[in-house]
Amino acid sequence: EAVIKHLDLNINVDFEAKVITGTATYDIQNNGAPTIILDSKYLDIIAVKADGKETSFTLGEMDEMLGQPLSISISEDTKTISVTYKTTEKTEALQWLNAQQTADKTHPFLFTQGQAILTRTWIPIQDSPQIRITYDATVKVPSDLMAVMSAENPKEKTADGVYHFKMKQPISAYLIALAVGDIEYKAISNRTGVYAEKSMVEKVHAEFSDMEKMVAAAENLYGDYDWEQFDVIVLPPSFPFGGMENPRLTFATPTVIAGD
Repeated sequence: EAVIKHLDLNINVDFEAKVITGTATYDIQNNGAPTIILDSKYLDIIAVKADGKETSFTLGEMDEMLGQPLSISISEDTKTISVTYKTTEKTEALQWLNAQQTADKTHPFLFTQGQAILTRTWIPIQDSPQIRITYDATVKVPSDLMAVMSAENPKEKTADGVYHFKMKQPISAYLIALAVGDIEYKAISNRTGVYAEKSMVEKVHAEFSDMEKMVAAAENLYGDYDWEQFDVIVLPPSFPFGGMENPRLTFATPTVIAGD
């Protein structure tokens, strides 16, 4: 009855404390419901607002698989809600790697894994695949690291460690993804390229050198590629999955870099 339509996420990534803090603000559509319910699991909810004013909220009973429903009081004409929160040490979607767990062994690394229903452990959200949203994000990270998301991405580091993202195609919550590390970008074409740690970027670029040809071949079969950009980030050696099809930025295991 009350559903999120757009997310504006403003967060800070703290590698020392291994927490993300910030605010998730949503544009919502309400068909007369007095409350809107978000999914939340292992999150510390600090404050909730409706149209910029403090509003009441309750966290329901904890379910081992689903977490807790976050019920927020709204009115029929409420247009936005915002939740200020921080993650905890139990948060399941965040994988904090120390420097020794990376390829270069010089800086820590963070990546998220939202599939299937773990995005609710790092963002309070309606974490159902049929609910699709657009999103903007502002992410603050240590200045010697780069942040990338399943969105329009930077090609080089900023001086201040602040990054801005935009995803204008509506996606399911499980496809919201973040990676933070000492990474570099190398283009293959004007719409394809790779991110990787410095010691890996040339090998990764060579391995995926046919990526533009692959996108073009797929377009010949299925029509224009709707996401506009197809990039791949090759994650550190401790990435425990084969890959994850996050839109605009596929997450991939370094085991695919075979040198052939």
